[in-house]
Amino acid sequence: MTLRVSGVALTLGVALLAAFLAALSLAHGNLAFASLHGPLPMLQLDFGVSRLAVPFLAVLALLATAVALWSLRRGAPIDAALIGLFAGAMLLVLIAQSVASFFVAWEAMSLVSAFLVAAHHEQRRVRRATFVYLAVAQTGALCVLVALAILALQAGSPSFAAIAHAAPALSAATRNAVFVLALLGFGSKAGLLPLHFWLPRAHPVAPANASAMLSGAMLKVALYGLCLVVFELAAPATAAWGVALVLVGTASAVGGVLYALVDHDLKRLLAYHSVENVGIIVIGIGVAVVGLASGNAAVAALALTAALFHTINHGLFKGLLFLGAGTVIDAEGTADLERLGGVWARLVWTAPLFLIGCAAIAGLPPFNGFASEWMTFQSLVAGLHLGTLSVRLVLLASIAGFALTGGLAAACFVKVFGVVFLGRARRALPPATAARERVDASTFGLGFLAALCTLLGLAPMLAVAPLERIAAGIVGGVPIALPALPTLPLTLAIVPLLGAVAAAVLAARRGVRRVSTWTCGSPVTAAAQYTATAFSKPLRTIFAFVLFPERRRVLEAGTSPWFPLQIRYRTESRYVIDEVARRLSGAALRLSRRTRALQSGSLRLYVAYALAALVLAVALAR
Repeated sequence: MTLRVSGVALTLGVALLAAFLAALSLAHGNLAFASLHGPLPMLQLDFGVSRLAVPFLAVLALLATAVALWSLRRGAPIDAALIGLFAGAMLLVLIAQSVASFFVAWEAMSLVSAFLVAAHHEQRRVRRATFVYLAVAQTGALCVLVALAILALQAGSPSFAAIAHAAPALSAATRNAVFVLALLGFGSKAGLLPLHFWLPRAHPVAPANASAMLSGAMLKVALYGLCLVVFELAAPATAAWGVALVLVGTASAVGGVLYALVDHDLKRLLAYHSVENVGIIVIGIGVAVVGLASGNAAVAALALTAALFHTINHGLFKGLLFLGAGTVIDAEGTADLERLGGVWARLVWTAPLFLIGCAAIAGLPPFNGFASEWMTFQSLVAGLHLGTLSVRLVLLASIAGFALTGGLAAACFVKVFGVVFLGRARRALPPATAARERVDASTFGLGFLAALCTLLGLAPMLAVAPLERIAAGIVGGVPIALPALPTLPLTLAIVPLLGAVAAAVLAARRGVRRVSTWTCGSPVTAAAQYTATAFSKPLRTIFAFVLFPERRRVLEAGTSPWFPLQIRYRTESRYVIDEVARRLSGAALRLSRRTRALQSGSLRLYVAYALAALVLAVALAR
């Protein structure tokens, strides 16, 4: 059996097991099925499945199936094998029920994902992206370990069940410290702003199927860890936690979509949209916490249901978009939007499926992104009467930011689809790469995700009904009823379609005059098409106070400056947070180089190090 087939089989096996465990927990509740005792009590390995893990297991199962199909025909065989291991590590995180088992699985997930990011390690930028990812991952892992260790020490047991049982007795200071550590650890892994800077570095260099699993599944596993701490291990949460989550989520949503709007690398643009959508999910989690702290379980259940629903939806449409981007890159040899155009003429199957993903991520009906974003918006509106005035003002500001995010996301994906798939090709392609696309296993993978995006948009209650039961069990209340939800996506989609049909009928009756495009007498070429830079310029100008655009003009004067041979414009936006992160990573590299002096090779010196560590440990233990 080849490496590719073995990896695909492993991925499908993990998907099947994840689906089975999700169905089992949905039917029977929390289950414990394995426990391994180590030499020390804190090293106990417990495994089971909880109702909180069910939506995340569902995401893993659905996305892994699609990625396995895509990987049958595309990508490197070693990537397919690593993705199988990656999916297995994420499954272990979701079924871990003790500190040791969770952390071991967490580190395995980080290690395998680092190998996927470093797939093309011969390139310098890939090595630097891998270093940044590992630095963020290990710093976050340290925060997660400290948070879980504090909880285990307070409970006197590493078991999650014992920790959750002892959680109400935690002091306020301990509880808040654990929350901050969890937000840093899990938030950095999930890509929350301002700890998102590894995402736009890792995604452009990772293979497309790896990017789909990183963004569609791994970020959700990190959000599972955050929910686990907030709703179970360190519960009850306070209103301040909810406010913090809403603020961080709103900043991530707005910041992510703004950076995506002005970026012209297809995969990096999608990575920034992961920051945006993770922010939307965290907004829902934050509103749920505010509702619980305010004693309104109905609002909390609605917000948590919306967050879990958007978790599933984002995994589906982001997996579709990353796999579609991989197909485009394979066909065109580039991810640069400024060089792409007219791709629909060749990728006749990928183009319409990618369009469904664009509509879903932009929150347009009747696709799944609209349903979960509308529920999140309803939970924000319902929460406006909760808590103090400051809490209400935060929720009101989040509504404004959420609305802005939706509009900018729609504009961004109009740019993406229009520039990449419509119009004419901007450059000539070799005959071997200019052939029309044929249906294969990778097309079925895209079609599977596109069908799910459509199904959960047309019939959202297929997912919402079981998610409501899960949320009710976690927060102890029934969600606020939304009578319009079952039919609203289809209704909103039909109305503009009827308008379009009416306009077409009127145009046919009156007659349409068709003339050639006027370009001041010049021949119409592909160079006259809108570029991604030109499309986003108005919005880049409006948000210049955040994006800090820099414009450069290069003039080739020739014999006279009045009649130049060529004028080239280059526009870039400054990513301030990324610049700070780059300086910090540079400082970490310099520090690591200096610490090499400690590795003298002297056995006596190493024994002295060990002795000093032992003395310090004894002193701290007294």
